[in-house]
Amino acid sequence: MATTKIWNVSAHVSKLLAYVANKNKTTMEIESWTDDEEMRLAAEMLGLSSDHFATEEKKFVTGINCTPENANEVMLTLLEGVDSSDIQAYHGYQSFKPGEVTPDVAHAIGVQLANELWGEDFPIIVATHIDKGHVHNHFCIPATGFSGRRYHDCNATYKLMRDTSDKICREYGLSVIENPSKDGHKHIAEVHAEKKGIPTMRDQIRADIDAVAKQEFIIKNFYNRMRSLGYTIEQRGKFLRIKPYGYDKFFRLEKLGAGYTEEDIEARIRNNAHNRQWTPIPFYQPTLREKPTGLYALYLHYCYLLGAIPKVIPKNPEAYAAIKDDIRRARMYSEQAKFLGKYFLDTKDDLIRHALKVRAQMEALCKERQKLRNKMRWMKDPDEIQPIREQIFAISDKLKPLRNEYAMCKDIYDRSDDIEKTVERIEFPQLVEQEKQKAALKKNGREER
Repeated sequence: MATTKIWNVSAHVSKLLAYVANKNKTTMEIESWTDDEEMRLAAEMLGLSSDHFATEEKKFVTGINCTPENANEVMLTLLEGVDSSDIQAYHGYQSFKPGEVTPDVAHAIGVQLANELWGEDFPIIVATHIDKGHVHNHFCIPATGFSGRRYHDCNATYKLMRDTSDKICREYGLSVIENPSKDGHKHIAEVHAEKKGIPTMRDQIRADIDAVAKQEFIIKNFYNRMRSLGYTIEQRGKFLRIKPYGYDKFFRLEKLGAGYTEEDIEARIRNNAHNRQWTPIPFYQPTLREKPTGLYALYLHYCYLLGAIPKVIPKNPEAYAAIKDDIRRARMYSEQAKFLGKYFLDTKDDLIRHALKVRAQMEALCKERQKLRNKMRWMKDPDEIQPIREQIFAISDKLKPLRNEYAMCKDIYDRSDDIEKTVERIEFPQLVEQEKQKAALKKNGREER
C-alpha cells in the first residue's frame, strides 16, 4: 500500500540532494563469503568465525539523466538565471506498507515511477531510505528541465503521480488504497501526536463543535455559542475559518475532517430541530363539580363586587381589550400609590424634588458608564476587557429602577391636576354646582347681548 506526496523546495538544491542521498539512510551492509558455496557449507559445519566473511555495502541511490556524483552540477546548470526566491526543486516521496516490500523492490518501483513521470525532460535522483521502520523512496527533481520549461505542480500532476504509483504497485503485486479519503492529508504534527496518544488542537475544536451542535437548533445560535467559548469565526473568501482563544492560527472547517464542513454542521443543526421532542404543555381544565373554597373563594367574591370580574364574560374582542386595559391601569395606580407612600411625597414640590434627585443619580451613573465604555474601546486583551464589561452591566442594573421611578414621577405629575379636580368634585359637590351655575349665567348673558 504505497502513498505518495510531492512539495516544492526553495532552498539550495545541494541541501536537498544531501538529504535524499544521505549515506546513513540509503546504505545497507551485506555479508558474503570469500570462497564458493561448498566452502560456505563447510564453514557452517565446522563453526568457523566471522573472519571468513567479507562485508559489502549496497547503496540504493540511482540517477536518471545524471549520476549521483554529477547530479548537483547538472541541476545547478539547469537552474542558472532562476531567482533565488523562486522554487528551486521538487521533493517527491513514496512510502510503502511496513513489511510488504524489500529495499530492492522498493527502489526498482521508485526508479520506474521516476522514469515514467519525469524521465523525458528532467534529471532525477531516486533514493530509497531504509533507516526507519518502513521502506520509502525520495525523489529530487529540479524545477527546470532540459527543454527550459518549468515543472508545474498542481492537482492534475499529483493525480498522475498517484495513479502511476498505484499501477506499478499492482504490477508488483502490492496493495494500493482503492478509495482514498477526500478529507485531505493530516498535518505531520497531528499524525505524530495521534501515534503518541496526545490530544491535538484539532481534537479540541472538534470536541467543542460536537458538544455545541448537539444542543442548538438554529445555526446562528451555534456560532454565537462557539464565540462565547472564546473562538473567533470569520469568513475568508469562500471558506469559513475558526481560531481558538489564545491561538495564533486559524483552522478551516473543511480541514477538520468529515462532518465538520459548514454544510455538514448546518445539516446536523437542522437534524436536531427536525428530531426535537416537543413536550406538550398540560393546560389546567377544572371539572364542573370543582368550586373554589376558603380564602381564594372570598377573594374572587370581592373582585366580583368591585367589578374586576365581569358578571357576563363578553364575547366581543374589544371588550376583552378594555378589561385588560382597566386591569393594567389598576396595577399602575396601585404601584404609584405605594411609591408615594414609600418616599412620603405629599405635595407637588415633594414630587419635583424627588424627581430631580433621581435624575441627578441617573446622570452621574451615565457619566461613569460612558467613561468605562471609552476606556474599554482602546483595550484588546479579553482578560482586561471582561472586568470593565462587568462594571458596565452593574451600572446598567442600577439605572433600570431609577428610570422607572423617574417615569413614575412624570406620570404622577402630569395627572395630578386631573386628580385634584376629581377629588374636588367628590369632596365638595356644592362648590362644583356653584361653578356650573356661574358658568351658565355667563353663557346666558352673552346670548342676551
